[in-house]
Amino acid sequence: MDRRNFVEFIIAWVLVLMGAVSILLPLFNVLNVKIVFMTIITLYGVIHLIKNLLILKTKDYSGFLTFFTSLVILILILKLDIVDNPLNLALILFIWIILMSLIKLKESDYYHDRKNKLWELNIINLLLFILTGILATVNLYCTSEVQILVLGFFFLINGILELMDPLVAYIINKEKKIK
Repeated sequence: MDRRNFVEFIIAWVLVLMGAVSILLPLFNVLNVKIVFMTIITLYGVIHLIKNLLILKTKDYSGFLTFFTSLVILILILKLDIVDNPLNLALILFIWIILMSLIKLKESDYYHDRKNKLWELNIINLLLFILTGILATVNLYCTSEVQILVLGFFFLINGILELMDPLVAYIINKEKKIK
């Protein structure tokens, strides 16, 4: 496994764990949606910034774009009341999904330009990301416990989708070496 795939693999597992921990938060009476959402977005942005710094030589800057997107969303979380108005929470998540979809589409184009078959997987992941994002956005109108669960499941699924790229790349590279 090359350095880029290894870093993406580790980052994806961290995102899966972050989603899993988010799902468990209501069991420990952590019910402040604003703090949970801010923490998730902050960690998501910082993790992708670290990823991009570790694979800087590949000239793939999606990690930097993800970091800046997370920074914009953090500012929106601070400005809008998401605790008492779930519409603001849904709006912020929807904006984040739109911005992340653009970044994921650019990453797919990056693979397509290099004639890498992973662009097809990235398009499928993009569509699944948008679908799960819309489903999560629609279901944010309940209690704070349910909101945290929905956010946790969304970020767990997002982590699993991000895990597919390095796994498939590893399998493809391993098959090329065998032949």
